[in-house]
Amino acid sequence: MNIQQLEYLIEIERTRSISQAAANLYMGQPNLSRVLRDTEERVGFAIFERTRKGVRPTEQGVVFLQHARNILREAEFMENLGTNRSQSSRFRLALPRSYLILEQVKRFLNEYAPAMPLDAILRECHPRQALELLDSGGAEVAVIRYATQYQDYFSEQAAARKLTLKLLDQVRYLPVLSQNNPLAQAERISSSDLEGLTEILHRDVFYSESKAGGAERKIYAVDRMAQLQLLQGLPDAYLRSEPLPDALLKKYQLVQKECTDSGTLYQNAVAFKPQCAMSETEKAFLQWLSAH
Repeated sequence: MNIQQLEYLIEIERTRSISQAAANLYMGQPNLSRVLRDTEERVGFAIFERTRKGVRPTEQGVVFLQHARNILREAEFMENLGTNRSQSSRFRLALPRSYLILEQVKRFLNEYAPAMPLDAILRECHPRQALELLDSGGAEVAVIRYATQYQDYFSEQAAARKLTLKLLDQVRYLPVLSQNNPLAQAERISSSDLEGLTEILHRDVFYSESKAGGAERKIYAVDRMAQLQLLQGLPDAYLRSEPLPDALLKKYQLVQKECTDSGTLYQNAVAFKPQCAMSETEKAFLQWLSAH
């Protein structure tokens, strides 16, 4: 078994198709099928099983492929130890869709050797997806955010993946409205004041109407620019959000109000896989987060 064979199997997992993986690898499907068959004979179990939609890893295959990804990550790092291919500039980060956290990343990049080479990939995603990216090698560091009542769940998920999870700060979500909304003049508002308004929800999947009559008005959007433009143009709309910078609120003619009801409290945390080799930039980011 060699590195190339592992790369072939990871491509099969990624595409969920032997024929598509073979095409992506510029090789014949019979040759790729033979590599898979030989590997399965060597390890003594099926790595993939066929379904109507292609192939998927077996229970043992999931474990095998996780080890394969770890081996490929370590091999990549070893290859880049030489002076000709330094990886000190690599920065693979998963983060939530957040103005505040993106601002932290920006500050870090400005403060940490701004003149040095940088090879960064920032992936905005849900906290569960962020942990999966760490597990699969799609990211080396993740900043995640979740409602505080899910602390035990994410601690268990991180432990199951052998990830280190360090708590950072907490943030409370408060309503944001157009300056043209009548509530914009109130010093404080309550959740009952928002009843009947259109709520902009930060989601990227479709939900069916759950209440009879469809009386509630909802708009689902994840793009930050779309959210701000909707709030600016819809005086009857609101969004529950982390505290936004005054300059941003002013630019889009918005206000953020204190709420007499306690808004949802969220936990920020940083997660990483301690046994994996991180680049100098990724290590510096972890240290920067601890100091800020």
